[in-house]
Amino acid sequence: MSSGVPVDPACLQVYNQMQLSHKLRWIVFGIDDNCIKVLAQGDVSKKGAAAWADFTSAAHMPDGGCRYGVFDLDIAIDDGVHERENSKIVFVNWADDNAKIKSKMVHASSKDAFRKQLPGVAVDYQAADRDELKYNSMLEMKATELKIPPNSLSKMLK
Repeated sequence: MSSGVPVDPACLQVYNQMQLSHKLRWIVFGIDDNCIKVLAQGDVSKKGAAAWADFTSAAHMPDGGCRYGVFDLDIAIDDGVHERENSKIVFVNWADDNAKIKSKMVHASSKDAFRKQLPGVAVDYQAADRDELKYNSMLEMKATELKIPPNSLSKMLK
């Protein structure tokens, strides 16, 4: 059952801009004034771990808070014969263990309805503490779902 928290239409517009034009690397959404809104976004000037560090910083994914985010992950696929670039969108559900119970309940009950409005997401990732928000943690947990070959993964983890 959805909590009924509405989604600001700007969320979907900004997400479509990221997905279709690849001019944004990431977007952070949050519940503000009883509505899911865009809270922050990052351009494509940074890639990989540096972009992920900006995306998951305490300024955007605050300690004691709850946020949703999408990250356009660049993956260099090296199958031993060919190398090619690919990108996959990762949906992040950040609900800090130290967040208030009511905030976590509203966040959790709104997630599915919001997530269903974001086509093209490759994987969902749940994080509840700073260690789980680390770039390497996400890659190691989701490498299989993202279909990252082992040799490509080892390069991305460096």
